[in-house]
Amino acid sequence: MSEPSSVNTIARERIDTIATRNGEPDWLKDLRLKAWEACFRLPMPSNRDEDWRTTQIETLDLTDLQAVDLSNGGSSTKGAPVWLTPALEGFGKKAGIVSEGISGISVEISAELKKKGVIFCSIKDAVQHQTKLLTPFIEGRESTANLDKFSLMNDALFNAGAFLYVPANVEIEETFVAINNVSLGSDDALANKGSAVFPRLIVVLEKHAKANLVHIMSSDRVEAKEGKKGNEAKGTSSAVSLVNASIEIYLQDGSNLKYVEMQKHENTVFAITRCNNEIHKDAKLNSLTVGLSGMQLKSDIRTNLCGAGSSSDVLGIVFGDQKESFSFNTIQDHNAQSTRSNINFKVVLKDQATSIYQGIIKVSPAGQKTDAFQSNKNLLLGTQAKADSIPKLEILADDVKCSHGATVGPVDREQIFYLMSRGLPAKEAEELIVGGFVRQVLESCEVPGAADWIESLISEKIHGHEAKEAN
Repeated sequence: MSEPSSVNTIARERIDTIATRNGEPDWLKDLRLKAWEACFRLPMPSNRDEDWRTTQIETLDLTDLQAVDLSNGGSSTKGAPVWLTPALEGFGKKAGIVSEGISGISVEISAELKKKGVIFCSIKDAVQHQTKLLTPFIEGRESTANLDKFSLMNDALFNAGAFLYVPANVEIEETFVAINNVSLGSDDALANKGSAVFPRLIVVLEKHAKANLVHIMSSDRVEAKEGKKGNEAKGTSSAVSLVNASIEIYLQDGSNLKYVEMQKHENTVFAITRCNNEIHKDAKLNSLTVGLSGMQLKSDIRTNLCGAGSSSDVLGIVFGDQKESFSFNTIQDHNAQSTRSNINFKVVLKDQATSIYQGIIKVSPAGQKTDAFQSNKNLLLGTQAKADSIPKLEILADDVKCSHGATVGPVDREQIFYLMSRGLPAKEAEELIVGGFVRQVLESCEVPGAADWIESLISEKIHGHEAKEAN
């Protein structure tokens, strides 16, 4: 249910509204206010800023956004979009589901896992009932001086998301699924405004714990309603909407997380995601970030390998068409001995889509015996698509093995011709080539069932199938 439009999305009064509505403790309201004050002091980024130069930041008007509360089903009580069904029904037996924005909040977790001390709930429920566990991770965030405007905005206004906590020595083979879905333009109050939602996901694995998690951030557009006068369309909007997400993953000694993040938005959504991974001694992270649609997707993924023997595989697949724009930035901080990281991002663009990938491997003086590799490959399916790749290394240790590689190139037209000469239609030929291009990344994803699901969504996009709402 959306709130009155008289309350600006980033106004001071909104923090009072959130804190009161959720029954939040005073310490959290104080942290929200501190973040809001820091956010308010910072100017909006512009294309003159290096980190934003290729984004469409000028399309985002923060004063013309209407905050949406996904715990009440956003502004819609309709069912899940059709394309989400495999995520809800697939992945075999699920460990738990937290779904927001699809008929309100739905939470499922087995009684067996609860007995083991596993917690999987909405972030609102965690604030109210898991304060002792949650407080150190919210209070332990970086100083506001080190956070950018949109990170601070999420700290101040987060109003959706999930909390996953797995106690020490608990190993879970099944997959958790967290969903944040916002229905755009489904309320008369939003007819001329964009929506704004601020998801926050916090994942904590204690020592030697093991878990799988799929995190889906999506949006769908509700069909226009018939107006009271004639057939005037009401309830839809072409205004730009904002999804401003924060993802925080904490892996204690010897723990292991397999993580998939899917972003699939409407073409009026500007999505900004800040992901911070903290990996301790001998812990392991295998993550796959997938960007399939949206007007603008901007994602910063920072991984702090702060324990000896820690390792991370940060994978990415991006597929853009029409005028979609993508900006991905990965930062691997090697701050302990004998750490390992592997970054592998594959980008496919067609029509007038654009992408920029910036990746940096940082090795501190404490990062001796670091083994790090970074790869970004871009496949262009049309002459108007554009991709840029900027890999960097900052090495302050002398006993390391670090390297990077990047390519940008068009699809081999001879391959297309060969496949078509064997009887395949152009779309199917394109699908085979794209499938082969991203196959290595999909095979490296360790969440059971995720690769097939992602591959099917890529196939649908190639063939031009639009995600439709469930009846």
